[in-house]
Amino acid sequence: MSYRSLVSNKKCRRPDFRSGFGLVELMVSVSIMVLVSAIILVGQDSFNAAVLIRNQAYEIAFDLRETQLSAVSVSGDGGWNRQARGIHFNTVDGSDDTYIIFEDQNGNYFYDGTPTDRFITQARLDPRFEISSLNVGVSTPTQLSVVFERPNFDARFFSAGNNELTSDSVATIEVTKRGTSESRAVDVTTTGQISVQKY
Repeated sequence: MSYRSLVSNKKCRRPDFRSGFGLVELMVSVSIMVLVSAIILVGQDSFNAAVLIRNQAYEIAFDLRETQLSAVSVSGDGGWNRQARGIHFNTVDGSDDTYIIFEDQNGNYFYDGTPTDRFITQARLDPRFEISSLNVGVSTPTQLSVVFERPNFDARFFSAGNNELTSDSVATIEVTKRGTSESRAVDVTTTGQISVQKY
C-alpha cells in the first residue's frame, strides 16, 4: 500500500466537526437566550409600572386643571360661578385612594361634606396606588383642600380646621405605588401652575 493511499484513507475517516452544533455550544446558546429574555421581561415590568404611576399622577393633575378652569368659567345657567371649587385630598380613614371634587358653599375653602358643601364627584385611584403624603412647605397635613376661585387662576391651600397654609408657594400631592418607594408628585403653585414631578 502506497503512502498516498494511506493518507487519502485517513482523510476519509476523519470526522468533520464543522457540520453542526455540539452539546456545549447548544447549551451556551440557550442560556444566553434565556438570560436576555429574563432581562427584557424584568425591564418590561418596571417600565409598565413607571408608565402606570406617571399616568395616575397626570390624571390627578388633569382633574386639578379641570377644576381650576370650571372655577373661573361661566356656570351652566349663564351667570358667573361665584363659588370657589376645589379638590379635597385625605390620607387617613382609608381615603388614600380617592379624592373629592367639590364646590365650596359655605365660604370656608375646605371640604366639610354635604350638605355644607356641594359634592361634585369622587375620583378613585387605581388600587395599586395611593396618595401617600400631602405637603405644603414644612406642613404635612393629613387633609388638604386645593381651592380655586374666580377671577384668578390662583390656588389656595387649606387644611382641617379651615387653616390656610401659606408657609410655601407649592402644595405637593405624592402618589406612590403600594408596597414600593416608586412615586410621582403633583405640584400646585399658588399662582395656579400644575405639574408632575418624579420623586
